[in-house]
Amino acid sequence: MDLNTQYLHDLYNTRASKTYSDVSALFESNYLKILKLIPLLKQTAHASIIHHPELADLHLEIDQRFTHTGIYTLTHILDGNMRKPDIKFKVYFDVQLLEVISVCNETTLNTEHPYLTQCSDMNIQWELNLFIERWLDYCLDKYQGKSWQTR
Repeated sequence: MDLNTQYLHDLYNTRASKTYSDVSALFESNYLKILKLIPLLKQTAHASIIHHPELADLHLEIDQRFTHTGIYTLTHILDGNMRKPDIKFKVYFDVQLLEVISVCNETTLNTEHPYLTQCSDMNIQWELNLFIERWLDYCLDKYQGKSWQTR
């Protein structure tokens, strides 16, 4: 077994599955991060953009908006129409949670993952939401404090 295969095997076979508490804590953390990046998210009614002189512009799309929840997509649009990473997420304003729905229209990060069958629903939710956590950290580092403008 090569090193990468061994790492994946160990990751998915020796570590305990994630629990709802683990995933919920990540939902709460990501909710706080999205509000740092987009402080007026709850009031935002139109697609918005942050223009950045040195990096790709950051786009926010509103897919659905209700009193206590909203579904949004946060992405970069590259070369005219390529969308990366294209993260669709649901925000529960009443309970202060953010849950990833999909990344690049996929509900798992890698459908060819050799140990996908050993991933529980909680592990998959963990992976998706860990991805947005890291991307939000990147966005906060690069875009926080810049003004959102209506598209």
